Amino acid sequence: MISRNKRRKSIKGIYILLILFIVLLGLKLTWHNDSLTGKLISNLAERKETAMTVSPPKIVNKTKYRIVVDAGHGGKDPGAPGASGGHEKIFNLALAQRVYQLLKEEQMFEPRMTRTEDQFVELQDRAAIANDWNADALISIHANTYKDPKISGTETLYRHSDSIPLAEMIQEQVSKALGFPDRGIKMEQLKVLSLSKMPAVVAEIGYITNPEEEAILLSNKGQDLAAQAIVDGLKNYFGQNGSLNPPKTEESRQIPSPPALNQNQYKIENKVYFDGSAKDGKQVALTFDDGPDTIATPKILDILKENKIKATFFILGNRAKSHPELIRRIVDEGHAIGNHSWSHPNFDKTPMNEAMKEIEDTQDVIEDAAGVRPILFRAPYGALPKDKLNAINKMNIAVIGWTVDTLDWTGVSSNKILSLVHKQLRPGGIVLQHSANGKKHMANTIEALQQMIPELKEKGYSFVTVPQLLHLPDSQSQ
Repeated sequence: MISRNKRRKSIKGIYILLILFIVLLGLKLTWHNDSLTGKLISNLAERKETAMTVSPPKIVNKTKYRIVVDAGHGGKDPGAPGASGGHEKIFNLALAQRVYQLLKEEQMFEPRMTRTEDQFVELQDRAAIANDWNADALISIHANTYKDPKISGTETLYRHSDSIPLAEMIQEQVSKALGFPDRGIKMEQLKVLSLSKMPAVVAEIGYITNPEEEAILLSNKGQDLAAQAIVDGLKNYFGQNGSLNPPKTEESRQIPSPPALNQNQYKIENKVYFDGSAKDGKQVALTFDDGPDTIATPKILDILKENKIKATFFILGNRAKSHPELIRRIVDEGHAIGNHSWSHPNFDKTPMNEAMKEIEDTQDVIEDAAGVRPILFRAPYGALPKDKLNAINKMNIAVIGWTVDTLDWTGVSSNKILSLVHKQLRPGGIVLQHSANGKKHMANTIEALQQMIPELKEKGYSFVTVPQLLHLPDSQSQ
């Protein structure tokens, strides 16, 4: 009995020791876990506090617009000879380098040049540089030329419609900065413009063949003004004061442009054009026949200039010969010019040889006066038989009619003129008016024009020249 009790006591003691061991082990584990949890909570709190006290990283907008600056001509291609004997390529490079340096100083631009020295670069290679770099704009810098040293002014050329806003910005800034006559923007089928897949323009800064303009173009002051004007035009186009518009997407840049066309390849249909395409929006072309004269024509030009719109003037050759200064003014202020025959005969009753001479003589006198050879013809009275239409088409001249006849030459009131315009006009329309040969020196036309422009603007119309409406070059001579 005694030995059995001893064994029971022994086993009981072992159980007690085992229980004490388990209790002690549990206490130790609990303390360890509490300690570990405390450390984790402390670390998380520390991290949270650290995250709240550190400023967020600054988001730096690194977006820049890529601008290709193209110095026209170069190397074996000297460009136009200047009045002083120098060559255009030297001026082009000097100005392009100034533009490049100014663009580098602007945070919103990243510029690149097609040439940095006197070297020859093929036209297609200039466009390829811009295309391969995915540039946002191409500016090709040139000086203009003409055989008559009196011809002067700034003009900007474009090829595709998406380049028009850029051309307008550059033209406005350069002509204003230099004070040269504003010859406007013009569509031209030049290879460097046709092959570029982004907005691209040729800036014809001034006439290097005009001694006065050349002196300004070659001076440091003149080049500084022109360079800053180009940069200002780009800033206005892309958004001033750093307020950038999103650059074009890769997809939009890769849309292929139509193949390059030379001056003899643009399409003139063998027909009378009465209007443009309504697909181009609410565009209207104001046209004025029978001028110029010294009374009505200057007043009409003043109204157009005040409203900053361009129109098309169909000129009589005999009047152009008498008033070459007005022909120059029309072209210098950026308007398109057309041929309206020499003496306003009825082409239905005029022999073919005489009709063609009427046109050729007028072409020559306009070109002598202003340096442009018209690409447009409007038949007197609108009368033009098929054989003469065919002959004019072979001369690479577009024959233009109208969609709105204001009857202004008859002396109808300005209210009647406005009524006819509002009744007959549609998008793409061509409005027929006159700048001479009417009653009371076209007083009704002048009065109606002052009301017509704001009224059509209010209706959403934009004003274009006939070549712009029909997607033709402004003249045969450029």
